[in-house]
Parts: sequence; C-alpha cells; structure tokens
Amino acid sequence: MPDGMEKKSEGVMYGVSTSITLDGPTPEDIEANEQLLTLLRSLNLFETEKGLRKRELILASLNRLLHNFIHSVCIMQGLDEDDANDVSARLLTFGSYRLGVIGPDSDIDALCLCPQRITRNDFFTVFYDILANHPNVSKIHAVADAYTPLIKLVYDDIDIDILFAILPIPTISPNLSILDDDILRNLDDITARSINGCRVASLVLSSVPNEHNFRNTLRFIKLWAQKRGIYSNILGYLGGVAWAILTARVCQLYPNYLPNQIIHKFFKVYMLWNWKYPVVINKIKQPVNVPGLMMFKVWDPKTNPQDRLHLMPIITPAFPAMNSTHNVTNTTKRVMINEFKRAHELLKTQSQMTWNDLLEPANIFNEFKHFLVIIVVASDEKAHSKWHGWIESRIRFLIRKLEAIEHTELRPWPHSITMEDPDWTNSKWIFIGLSYNKTEESQFDIRTPIKEFKNLIFSWQELTSYESKVDVRIEYMKKSQLPESINGSKSLKRRRKVIDA
Repeated sequence: MPDGMEKKSEGVMYGVSTSITLDGPTPEDIEANEQLLTLLRSLNLFETEKGLRKRELILASLNRLLHNFIHSVCIMQGLDEDDANDVSARLLTFGSYRLGVIGPDSDIDALCLCPQRITRNDFFTVFYDILANHPNVSKIHAVADAYTPLIKLVYDDIDIDILFAILPIPTISPNLSILDDDILRNLDDITARSINGCRVASLVLSSVPNEHNFRNTLRFIKLWAQKRGIYSNILGYLGGVAWAILTARVCQLYPNYLPNQIIHKFFKVYMLWNWKYPVVINKIKQPVNVPGLMMFKVWDPKTNPQDRLHLMPIITPAFPAMNSTHNVTNTTKRVMINEFKRAHELLKTQSQMTWNDLLEPANIFNEFKHFLVIIVVASDEKAHSKWHGWIESRIRFLIRKLEAIEHTELRPWPHSITMEDPDWTNSKWIFIGLSYNKTEESQFDIRTPIKEFKNLIFSWQELTSYESKVDVRIEYMKKSQLPESINGSKSLKRRRKVIDA
C-alpha cells in the first residue's frame, strides 16, 4: 500500500491485500462519471458495433487460414486426410483487444498456438505465403529475428501482429487452459514469452472487481499518458501492459468506485507510492521443485541482484513474473512522478477542473529551451523504419549517461517528427529536452556520452545490409534554432551545433 494511504473501512481481499474502502459512488460521482464517459465517446475511444463485428470476421478468417496452414503442413508430412483433420491449432488474442479497450485505430495482437508437428520455419514460410496470397492482406512482413518473433500485416485496413508458439502435444484442444502453468513446461524462452501475452491479459481481467469500470478507467489513463508524452516502453516510460497493471491495482483497492473516482485515486496512489516495493496484482509464484518450470527466471530482488536495480517495478501477473518496466531510468521515473503530481493537483481543484484540463497535451518545446536532436535518415522507408527502431531502442542508454552529469535535467520525447532533408528521402527527428544550471555551463560537456551512444548505435548487427542507406546526426539546438514548424514561432537562422563525437 502506498505511503499516506489509510483504510477507511473494512475491506475485502483483492489481489495481494484488502481493499482500502468498500464505499460506492455518491450521486455527484455518478453524474461526474457520465460526463467522463461522454468525453471518452466524443474522443472516439470506443470501437463501433460495426467495427467490432468487422474485427470478429477478420479473426474468424485468420482462424480458418490457420487451420488451412496446419492441414497443409500435415499433408506435406505424409498424413492422410483423416489424420490431418484431427490436428488442430488455436488463434488467441491479447493486448488491448483482449482487454476490451480498443478504439477505431487500434491494432489486434494475436497468437497462433500450434502443436508439435509445426515448426517455426513452417510459420514463417508456409503460413506467411498463405497470408501473403490472401486478397485482403497487405503490407505483410516477417520479423523472425525479433525478441518475440512475429508476422506483421494489414488485413482489411486493420493492423495485426501475429505471434507463434509450439506446444509439445499432438493437437491443441479447444479446452486447453493457457492459464495452467504446466503449459509452459520445458518451453524455450521465446515460446514462453509469446504465450504469456495472452496469459497476462487474461489474468489482469480476472484480477479486477469490475471489468467494465476497469476498461473505462484504462481508456482514460492510456489517453492521458499519450497526451502527456509518457507512453513509451522503449524510451523508458510505461507501455500498455504496465498501464493496465497500474490501473488494475487501483481498481482492487477501490472495488466499488466508478472510473471518475478511480482516476482520482490513481494519481494519488502513484504520486505517493514507495517504489522500493513493486506494484503487483497477485502473488508472485516461485517454481519450487517443479520439473520443466525451474529454469524460468522469476522477478525476485532478494535472489537476483539485477532486479534490485529496477526503479519502478510493475510486475506481470503470469508465471514467470517479470518486471514490465525494466527500461525505466531515473529521468523517466522523475518525469512520470511529476506527471502524477500535476494530475493530482489539478484534480484537487475539482470545482474548476475539467477532464480536458487533465488531458492537455504536454509540450516539450515550451518546457525546455535546449534540445538534443537525433536526426535519423535513410534512403528508403524499410531501411528507415528498421534504423529508427534500433536507434530509439538505444536512447535509454544515452539518457543514463546524460543524467549522470550534475545539474542536468532531461526529458526524452516519444513523438518523433517527420522532417524534410535535402539529402535523404526519409528523415525523422527525435528530441530530448535539456536544462542545466547556468553556473555549471562550463562543465556541461556531452561529447563523451554522445560518442559512446554513436558507437552503440553503429554496432547494429544489420548495419552491413543498410550501411549506404542510413545515417544519423546528433545536434544541439536552442529553442530559437528549431524549425518554425516545431517551434511555433519564426526560427532565428542561427548555426546549430553538430556534436563532434
């Protein structure tokens, strides 16, 4: 329980503790909640009935394609028709779709759960070809070497990510429970990660007292985080799973509250949270003497020294428990806690506050007068997408180096901006806001961190394939030197400083 929070009445057990209060909403709360829901609808955060039906039909089509794939592989392996028909697979969903918080622009995360006859190579060749040849599928590409391998595609204008997992059984029964930890026995790490997306989503939903209130609260929290520039796991802020777990925990503490009340408590709880302790929504399981499970690493700072370094531990509910926020840095932690405080202070002035005040977009270009700009360029879209993704994934290491400089404050910005470049067809600028004590200006030397960062990003394993197609420049700019399209006022044509590293 966070510091400064006291129980108001006898609670019931949800998650790892009793609730703080069983009180419900007042008539004023009910009215305020209706205003909140009206706002969420006006912001187009709910998928329409037509859109939901379209997604159901897409998933049904993908399920048929999956079974065609399984049948084709079985026939190629020499099985007769009857035996091939007895081999089944399952298509499961996770992420925002499984949690029930999708909007019209949301993608779908899916998992193909396949039996032992199917190989990863089959998935990335045979199934890939089946998908690629479907008339409703476009922009398909395989990411076989990703941390969690997947196929990305667009089906009838809906973005879909499809993961793959093999279980060491002859067929996948429709009654197979993915929540049974035994399903993970003797699986490799890649397969376990792929399956756990579905397991986490199901356990988050089952952990909350009221799914409807959880969903509407999470819609608002995710929108708020996006507007305030703190929704980005890759940069060291929080991703979708972490925001869902944080929301679920507050729902457990206030089981009878409506979303507008839960939102109030959300910011107070995490403004006061003692981050020496993790946020968990169920007890962390240890694989004590369970054959086939003991090799999985479970988050445990008592036995794993690396886990003690985590700054804002938010732990996934499925075995093996993992920290969903290992990318958080001192800088991003400070930014997020400040945002929790800002929201809490606004909500304290409830009579004057509107929900739109809370959702006012953060503007790094008003907040800072100095910027580190990482200009990512490439000659074609595919090369730029890969290069930009790689550089973005390394920025947290640069942040850790920069925050070690005394009297320096930073804010990495998750919204890169597409810019024209005279020499390259694809260009995006990534911004890090900088401020430093003017009395320490002579000691403000960032050349060494920049040099180390460049060495890191140019160690990219795929660089040899794209070497002549990509480049990066890192420039220090004052606010007055930013392009007019970014600064919002006429830029002064002053020389920008390209950092020589």
